[in-house]
Formats: sequence, C-alpha cells, structure tokens
Amino acid sequence: MANDQQILTAEQVTAYLAENGDFFLKHPNALESLKLNDAPEGAISLNQRQNERLNDKNKQLHQQMQILIDNARTNTVLQSRVHQLCLRLMDASSFEDLLPILMKELEHEFNADEVALRLFYTGTVIPELPETNENIVLLHADAKALRIFDKILSKQEPVCGRLSKAQKEQLFAKKAEKVKSVACLPLGHEPCAGLLAIASYDEDRFNADMGTDYLSFLGDVAMRVLRPYHDYGK
Repeated sequence: MANDQQILTAEQVTAYLAENGDFFLKHPNALESLKLNDAPEGAISLNQRQNERLNDKNKQLHQQMQILIDNARTNTVLQSRVHQLCLRLMDASSFEDLLPILMKELEHEFNADEVALRLFYTGTVIPELPETNENIVLLHADAKALRIFDKILSKQEPVCGRLSKAQKEQLFAKKAEKVKSVACLPLGHEPCAGLLAIASYDEDRFNADMGTDYLSFLGDVAMRVLRPYHDYGK
C-alpha cells in the first residue's frame, strides 16, 4: 500500500518559505516549536521573535493569574462584610431597630446612593410600619404597581443592571432620573416577601455580569429577619 503522506525535503520547505515570506506572521504559533540560533548583531532573528511571543504569553498568563488573585481577595472581603451585616440584622431587638440598620448598612456596605425596600402583604388588613425616613413602602402582593417588576420577581434571584423609567420611578420617585444602575433582590419566593433595590448614580456600578451569590444570600437573610415582625408574604 502506498504511503499517502508526502515527505517534504529541505529544498521544498525553503522554496515554500521564499514564496510565502509572511508565513510566520500569519502562523505565529509555528514559532514556538522552532529551535533557532541568535541572529547577527543588528538583525531581528526568528529566535528573538519567538522569545518575544513567549514573553507576551507569559505576561498574559501573569495578568490572568493576578485577576484571579484580586477576585479571590475581593470575594473574601465581601464575604466577611456580608457576614457581619447579617449578624447585625439578626441582633436587632425590634422592627424599629431593624429597618434603619438594614437600609443604612446596605447603603454603606455597597457604597450605594439609594436603597429602596418594598414590602408585600396579602391580607385585607394593611400592616403598620414604624415611623421612618427610609425609602420603605408597603404594597399588596397583587398591586398593579408591582406588575412592572413581574419579570424580576419571577426570576427569584437578584438582577443587576439598568431598570426602566417606570421601575425607577416606582422605587426612587423624584430621584429616579439620577439612578443609573441597580441591584434588585427579591426577598424569598412562593410567596415573595418584598423587593429590595440597591442603586447607584454610576451606570457601571451594578451590571449584568456581576456575581450574585452574595446578593442571593443577603436577600434570603433579609427575608427571614423581616417576616417575623409582620404577616408579609404569608
């Protein structure tokens, strides 16, 4: 049986490279497998090009590693801060103490410009809220005003990014135009106890690519510390 593989001679390779002088520019990966000597002084050899390419590759790997390290550090710090926040919420002795802690601490921990809380109830009697200057509103779970949040609430998980004009106006009223990005946290599901929104005037502060694991955890904790005080979501 004939061998289908064609064996190239050194002359054929040389002739091909002579006719295709840009071969290594179009196929830089081929440089990595070559064994080359240094070029004469004043000339740029293929060996130098190969070394430059390997150095660039090492720099990219170093940068990627540094990003992973930085992310790990950031996540560790965030985990610690969320943990401390949850402990402070659970230590609140009354509903009057809990609400300011929740709102102020969220604003501080997330460097937020605005924080809004919408608590849901399902009965015919409207629960009472302690007097507060915070952006907290009670809404019936079937209120028409909540329909614009159906998509967010149906996800049953935090959503980060931009909101519609109507959504921002419902949450932030006169400050709606200033708000550029928001992290929305549904408080539980089946049924949902409310909606927590952490907002920034910076459009890049909260985006769709952000990790939401800690936000999910925070939303679950907020739901559990709020529900005992009133018949929210039951």
